[in-house]
Amino acid sequence: MTQDASTRLHLVTDNHVATVPEPGPAGADRVDERRAEHVPAAGSVMADLMRRAEELDARVAAETAPRTPRLAGMVAVGAGLTVLLVLLARQPWQLPGRDAGGVTDVPQSLVTFLLMCTALCVWAAGRATRPAQVLGTAGARLWWALLAGAALVTVSADLSLASFAGTGQRPTDTLLRCLVPVVPAVLAGALASRAGRAARVRLALGTGLVTVPLAAVGWALLSSSAHATADLADVLAVTGVAAAAPLAVAVAFVAADRRARSAR
Repeated sequence: MTQDASTRLHLVTDNHVATVPEPGPAGADRVDERRAEHVPAAGSVMADLMRRAEELDARVAAETAPRTPRLAGMVAVGAGLTVLLVLLARQPWQLPGRDAGGVTDVPQSLVTFLLMCTALCVWAAGRATRPAQVLGTAGARLWWALLAGAALVTVSADLSLASFAGTGQRPTDTLLRCLVPVVPAVLAGALASRAGRAARVRLALGTGLVTVPLAAVGWALLSSSAHATADLADVLAVTGVAAAAPLAVAVAFVAADRRARSAR
């Protein structure tokens, strides 16, 4: 090996002189490029970590968030309550009397039974609807007050129907009784007017978990007298026409998006 003035090394073999390449900037650049291929950029690593964190947060939120009750489940609860209360109301209860177009001599046992039915329906409506998730605390209180008022009116109508049992008379205010499930459902939908269509339907249908089963109790008490010929199927059919069908109309009215139509 020899060294010339240019400070380059030469390899001499026989009569051939070869220059020995020395490490320079070009070789270092190639090494750096190879290292860069295997080392991800800091920005991409941070973006990947953020994406994984967002996915984890979304998964935790989905697992811990309270589940929204499905409408089919609410309908099933209402149907089950209706059949159960009709079966109980068709037992031989002491019924109130009727005098001068009014209800008289209401038995205490019947009042207790109606209060227990009301408590069961209100509890089921609250569990199935969960108004605080949609309306907040203040709005939920209004919904509960509306539900209590609907229950009170429906129980009063039940006592009126029960007073007709065994008298040979028929109630003449059937049309007004059909409005009992409609009014609270429409008002409940108005409370959730800004919460979306699903929330309006949910709150309106929740009132039906009280009004429809309790309305069925009134028709069952009317058919529980010894002179009545109506059976279970007849009571359920009348309940469907006088309570469930008006509720369905009210829920459809609440579900209609009238703001979209007005915008057109």
